[in-house]
Amino acid sequence: MSDAENNDDLISEDNSYALQLQDLEYMIQLREEELLEMKASVIKLAELQSKIDNQLIAFEHLQNIIGNHQQKEIGFLKREASMEEEMLQSIEGESAFYQLQKKLESNEIEINKQMRELKEAVELYHEISDLQKKNTELESALEMANLDNQFLKEELEELRNRQPIQFDNNDESKDGIAFEQ
Repeated sequence: MSDAENNDDLISEDNSYALQLQDLEYMIQLREEELLEMKASVIKLAELQSKIDNQLIAFEHLQNIIGNHQQKEIGFLKREASMEEEMLQSIEGESAFYQLQKKLESNEIEINKQMRELKEAVELYHEISDLQKKNTELESALEMANLDNQFLKEELEELRNRQPIQFDNNDESKDGIAFEQ
């Protein structure tokens, strides 16, 4: 081979390495963008988890209120029976009974409202469970992307560390060309 042909081959090989290097840098850039998106998703999931945890605490508080209302309702029902007896004895007792009955209806409305909220809390709990599964999947994908990114960086570093083939015209080999690495 002549020096010009050999030089052309080396230039072609160098161009090929440059294209490979560009491809690897582009892939690393894409992976880093994916990592940023995944990190943002993880942060958003953590915020959602915190919000849901706060809502669960609020719903537990509502459950306690429901329990208190149920106890009060039992008490109200006992009072109602007692007031019915008093109603027979006096008009004043009748007035108190009607007021108590209105409170009972209000409590039942409140209990129904809280029961609906409790059902929503259960649905949110299921949503939390689904989000946690998705979070686990995203974390796994993030870990895989980190490994891919590390592998690509290592390949890039390897390509950068390779020394191009140099000519030494003073030293002759079989075909008149010496290679140094």
